[in-house]
Amino acid sequence: MSTHDEAHGPSVGSYLIGFILAVFFTLGSFIPVMYGMLEGWTVSTKVIYLIGMALIQIVVQVVFFLHLNSGPDAQWNFVALWFTAMCVSIIIGGTWWAISHLNYNMMGGSGRIVEPKMLEMGTTVPER
Repeated sequence: MSTHDEAHGPSVGSYLIGFILAVFFTLGSFIPVMYGMLEGWTVSTKVIYLIGMALIQIVVQVVFFLHLNSGPDAQWNFVALWFTAMCVSIIIGGTWWAISHLNYNMMGGSGRIVEPKMLEMGTTVPER
C-alpha cells in the first residue's frame, strides 16, 4: 500500500500569505485616514489612493480566499463573478439614476426648488 501525501486545494501557506496581505492593505488604508496622515493631500489624491488600496484588496481576496485563479474551474468561477458584478452594477446604477431624478419628478416637472417668499418682521400682508 502506498501513502498518499498529496495536498488537494489551497495550502495553509496560501491562506497565511493572503491573510498577511489583507491585513497589510487594510491597515494601509485605515491608519493614514485615522491618524490624519493624508491631511496635506487633495481630495482627488485621497480618493485615488483609497480606491487603489481597495482594488488591490479585492484582488487579494479574490485570488487567495475565493480561489479565482487559473485552476480547472476558473472559467465558470469567472463567469459567476462577472454575472454578480453586472447585477450589482445594474442595481447600484439604477438606484443612483432614480435618486438623481427625484428632484425633477417630485417638484412638478420643473426640476427646480421653489422657495416661498418670506415676510420680513414688521411688514404686513398685502391685500388684494
